[in-house]
Amino acid sequence: KISSDSNGKGLYYTSKNTEDNRITYYFRGDVKNNYVYFGGYYWRIIRINEDGSIRLIYQGETANATGEDTAIGNSPFNSMSGDNAFVGYMYGKPTIYKDNYAYFNGAWTSTTETVKMSQSYSFDTKTGLYTLNEPIVDGYYISDYYNYYTCFDHQRITCAIMFTLNKVGQNGNRYTLDEGEIHAGYWSTSYEEAHTNEVDSDIKVYLENWYQDHLLQYDQYIADTGFCNDRSLSTGEGAGFISTNYDSAERLYRHNDMFPQFMCPNSSRDLFTVNNIKGNNASKYKVGLITADETSYAGGVYQVSNINYYLNTGVTFWTMTPNYFLPTTLARDWYAGVILSFYTPNLRNFAVRPVINLNPNVEITFTNQNGTMSNPYIIK
Repeated sequence: KISSDSNGKGLYYTSKNTEDNRITYYFRGDVKNNYVYFGGYYWRIIRINEDGSIRLIYQGETANATGEDTAIGNSPFNSMSGDNAFVGYMYGKPTIYKDNYAYFNGAWTSTTETVKMSQSYSFDTKTGLYTLNEPIVDGYYISDYYNYYTCFDHQRITCAIMFTLNKVGQNGNRYTLDEGEIHAGYWSTSYEEAHTNEVDSDIKVYLENWYQDHLLQYDQYIADTGFCNDRSLSTGEGAGFISTNYDSAERLYRHNDMFPQFMCPNSSRDLFTVNNIKGNNASKYKVGLITADETSYAGGVYQVSNINYYLNTGVTFWTMTPNYFLPTTLARDWYAGVILSFYTPNLRNFAVRPVINLNPNVEITFTNQNGTMSNPYIIK
């Protein structure tokens, strides 16, 4: 259930579904005493990790920040989504690119603008990119353009995912693409190929560039605890265009009883660290995102509104957690805010709220700090 005054508000602990069954302490609900000032920014304590480090999520340049001010900006999770690979914080390079497609049915995308369209296209087998051929028209999603190809953009004619128009609709001034084909040129042929940590996601690059510019001078105070991009499988093969549910889908919304976890099942692949024997050592810097599971412990539930927990700042932000892949809807990753849900990684520039882990031995400047907005814990 969502957090509330009668269903979880305060500081809790558990050793269930944690790393090595060790205790972790976590904040839940509309708490007011988990503010920290560190590195020139305000943060909220998510939890005390199993190793004693303190996990923080970015709150902003002021303690009372709300909305977009509680994020460092906006970014897609990945710039592509037409393969199981793109649920990953990193992903593998394909051995082949081929023009692959699946049929979809059900208001996939909509726009109030015209988009570039063509009756033919070319496909680059070296890059996996589509290019609309001349002549190119600029039009709405209407029946005049059935069987036309589009990058669903009013400017671009080159893209990694391309649509055909087979059925369209209109709702007021919004034109909807209801049925057609999704073409995706990336094509992984195995789980290992899709999920090898070779290529950085867009959001990983975004986070690490920010860390380099803003927190690198405080690196000695930040622990290399790691961030879990859990790509464990519930159903499917986790490769190419094959329908796949990742384990979080089972844990957080497909099952009648939610059972989130703090542990990272395959830490050697999915725990993103810089130099930690337990992790994959694929990160450049010690920064990542909150997981969907941590959001659940904090008080978020799939598709249930919760305005009264500390993670709701009025902005929708990405988590670190994959959800599923379907040929008709492509890759999906979890996002959080008022609700916990999921979306295609390249179709939304959701907010980015960095997460870091403070070393267990950090000290606060004065003993009378109580972690409130007006009196946050200030790290020496």
